[in-house]
Order: sequence, then C-alpha cells, then structure tokens
Amino acid sequence: MKIFIALSLLYLTLANQGILSAFGDQVHPFQQVIVALSEVASKDFNFQQLFVALDELAESFKARKNEENAFYEQEYQQYQADVQYYQNQITDFKNKIAQLEVDVKDLSDERARLQQLLTEAKQDLYDATKLFNAKEAQINSDKSIFTRQFNEYADTIAVLDQAIALLKEVKDETSLLQKSENIKEISSKMHTHLKQLSSKRVFYQPLVKALTQIAQNNYVDQENLNKVINYMNQLRQSLIDGQTSLQNQFDAQSKLQQDILSEIQAKITGIRDVLIPLLQTEIETKDGEIKALNAILNDARINLTEAEDNLTSTQNRWIERTASHNSLIQQYDNELLAIKDAENALKKGGIFRQ
Repeated sequence: MKIFIALSLLYLTLANQGILSAFGDQVHPFQQVIVALSEVASKDFNFQQLFVALDELAESFKARKNEENAFYEQEYQQYQADVQYYQNQITDFKNKIAQLEVDVKDLSDERARLQQLLTEAKQDLYDATKLFNAKEAQINSDKSIFTRQFNEYADTIAVLDQAIALLKEVKDETSLLQKSENIKEISSKMHTHLKQLSSKRVFYQPLVKALTQIAQNNYVDQENLNKVINYMNQLRQSLIDGQTSLQNQFDAQSKLQQDILSEIQAKITGIRDVLIPLLQTEIETKDGEIKALNAILNDARINLTEAEDNLTSTQNRWIERTASHNSLIQQYDNELLAIKDAENALKKGGIFRQ
C-alpha cells in the first residue's frame, strides 16, 4: 500500500513538472502503473484516503496561492505608497529648484546692480579727484597771479611815494638842479612800474612826461610842480583803491573756490570712505548669499536625481516582483491542474471517490 501511495505522489510530481502533459490524451506509463495497482489492489482498500490526501494537497496549493495574492496585494499597496512618496518628493524638489533658481537670479541681478553702482562710484571718484586737482591748480595759479598783481600795485605805490617825496624837496632852482638826476631816475622807474599796470587802465604817460620836463627845466614852476604832486597823490590813491579792490576780489573768489574745493573734497571723502566700502561690503554679502543658495540648489538637484532614481528603481523592482508573482501563481495553478489530472487518472483506473 505504501508503494501505491508513493507512486501516486510521484505521478503528481511528474504531472506538476509537465511530464504527463507531454502525452496529451495518451495514458502515461505511471497512470498505467496506478491503474494496474488499482486492479490488483484489494477490493477492501479504502481509496478515499488518497482522495483526501489529494484534496488536502490541493487546498494547500490554493492556500499558498491565496497567501501569495494577499501578500502581493499588500506589497502593491506599499508600492503605490512608495511611488506616491517619491513622486511627491520629485514635485517638491522641482518646485524648490524652480524657486531657488528665481532667488539666485534675483540675487545675481541685485549683485550686478551693486557692481554697476560700484563701477560708477569709482568713476565718480576718479572724476572728482581729477576735478579737485584741477581746481586746486587753478586756485594756486589765481593766487600766483594775484600776488604778482598785488606786488605790482605795491611797488608802483612805493615809487610814487618816492617821487612825491622827491618833488616836495624841490623848492628852488638849486634844489631842482641837485635833484634833477634823481627825478630822471624816478621817472624811469615810474615808467617801468606804471607800464605793468597799463592793463588796469592806468594812464601814466602824461605824468612821466611831466616829470621828465621838470628834470630838464632850469627853473622851478611851483604851480606846475604842485599840480604834478597832486596828480601823483590822486594816482597813488587810485592805485591803493585798485589794490584794495584786487584784494577784495581775490578774497571773494578765493572763498568761493575754497568752498567748491571743500565740496569736492567732501564728495571724494564720501565716495572713497563711505560709498565704495559700503558697496563692496554689500557685494561680498550678496556673493555669500548666492554661494549659499547655489549650494542649496545643488543639493536640491542631487536630491531630485536621487528621488527620480529611487522611483525608477521602485518601479523596476515592482516589474520584477510582478513577473515573479505571475510565475509563482502559474506554478500553483500547474500544481492544482496536476492534482486534477491525477484524480482523472484514478478515475480512468476505475477508482472513484466514495
């Protein structure tokens, strides 16, 4: 009896492996063995135990098939959750990357604007420094011209003072004769100095001519001499007034130029010591912010790539899992079919369920 059962199970195994199916409707040799055994077996043998064993085996395969389907369904639910998780990650990372790219562009634009302001500030500093140097050179030149003109007035007034004092010493022909050479000399000096003031509309020729004539005369015309002295005094006062006006104009012009120079210097100081350092600091800050955002952006891109790779790997694993599941279900179906074939073989051998 044990041999009979063993051969029946061997039949099932061969059927499960597809060996019996190769014979189609033909009777497999093991079927013949089972049938032969059934023919010679004791009629008192309880074949119901074999059918029970076959039923239990079928139920076992059905249970394993159901367990596989249930487990597959659980894995499918987890697969869907994983896919949704990675898809959400991908969406989040894409949104984050898009926002970071906008933020980096905004910071880069702001950095470019600051750089343009810095370039303009440096150009303004260059222009202001150039203007300052030109204005300072102009002030020095104006001062040099003023000093020369002021000294010309002073020297001419001094010569007039000498001439007036000299003429006041002429009282008669004797003193005139004694002072004639001095008068000629002072006349020459007056000509030289007064000529320098010709641009100031000082008409000195008549005075020089009068002095020359006095020096050449052999007599003293006191009335004429007094007129010359009076004219010299008037000229002297005119020169003093001109000198004072020159001084006043120079002082006013100098104050104006110094005010302008101070404004330019203040602009230079503000640009050099405040604006440029401030812009440089802001640019450095923006560079740091851009660098930090780019690092975050790169991390987000890496995370996006990892999420996409994880999604692809998950989908590929599920494809493999599905193929494995289908193959396993097919195997269970083949096992159940083999059991069915075995029962049919028993029926052909005249063995039926009781």
